[in-house]
Amino acid sequence: MPTKAVSLNVDKSGSFAAQTVRISQGDENSTSIVATILDGAQPFDLTGKSVRFKCELPGGKVFVDDSVTVSDAKTGVVSFTPSVEVAAAAGKVTGALFEVFCDGYAIHTTKMEIDVDSTPTVANGAVCELTMLNDYRSGEQASWTHPTRSGMAFAGWYKDAALKYPCSASDTEGAAYAKFVKVADLFQFLGCSFNMSGNVPAEYTTPRFSYIMSVPEGAALIENGWYFKKVSDPTKPDVRSLSYNNIVQTGNKIFSSLTFNKVPVRLYEKKFSTKAFVKYTTADGTTVEAVEADYDAFTPAEIADAVLTHPMATQADKDYAAAIKAAVTQEGAA
Repeated sequence: MPTKAVSLNVDKSGSFAAQTVRISQGDENSTSIVATILDGAQPFDLTGKSVRFKCELPGGKVFVDDSVTVSDAKTGVVSFTPSVEVAAAAGKVTGALFEVFCDGYAIHTTKMEIDVDSTPTVANGAVCELTMLNDYRSGEQASWTHPTRSGMAFAGWYKDAALKYPCSASDTEGAAYAKFVKVADLFQFLGCSFNMSGNVPAEYTTPRFSYIMSVPEGAALIENGWYFKKVSDPTKPDVRSLSYNNIVQTGNKIFSSLTFNKVPVRLYEKKFSTKAFVKYTTADGTTVEAVEADYDAFTPAEIADAVLTHPMATQADKDYAAAIKAAVTQEGAA
């Protein structure tokens, strides 16, 4: 369990830095608070004393909890794991402190703030958000929607904030955790190349945009491909093109390439702009499409320049690229 160390003081005559602890909403075991209680600059001896936690919950309710462990009485160290009541609602838990009881009276420490985060970060950069299933899963399954986040792809509904227990298609009501993963983690643009077979670079060529694509853990791929701009008029809506040449890789990944067949010389200096997509079904039956945030855009002439300077290009590769550059020069002179 993650721990958060704080220092609190029973001598409140001085000025003290603000102490903040962040925990995950709905997960009472997300963080353990380890507090060193001081008396001025010295440890406050807790020998023979009892300690309890006290705070004001979002909404104004005062909450106290006796389940504080004195870990080291001589050095004033206590530990406390926020309970389900503290983690129940997103927001600021204010006025949080420890009460130390001795000889029938209570001594209060300085205060800390507990930030109950509704979007905790979990493993591998994923985040989750507690929300209501019935806001997204009413009616027929084909009509189900899902929450969205900028730069993130929805990766399924889960029953716990640690994202260990996925929901099923039969879960349509009540609260659940929406998992999100970074869209950028689903796509890796490998670069551009030419398909030299059957092409005459002085007249036409076939540029190729290659990618590694993946779906979130536990999801099943429906289809994948690209959105690309029409070179003749980039202002028109993107063309959606499915991939039919997937090569399965390890780790939920596939390799795939988009080729633009027999591009004529007059378009050798035009940008070809693509962005990849994957469409998948999560374990709970939600259909999702994730799309690259930005276009990968290159002209055939730019690809030729890259080939000519590439340390691993063969002579045949370089001769082909040089023929494209010569065709561009000739086209410009015509």
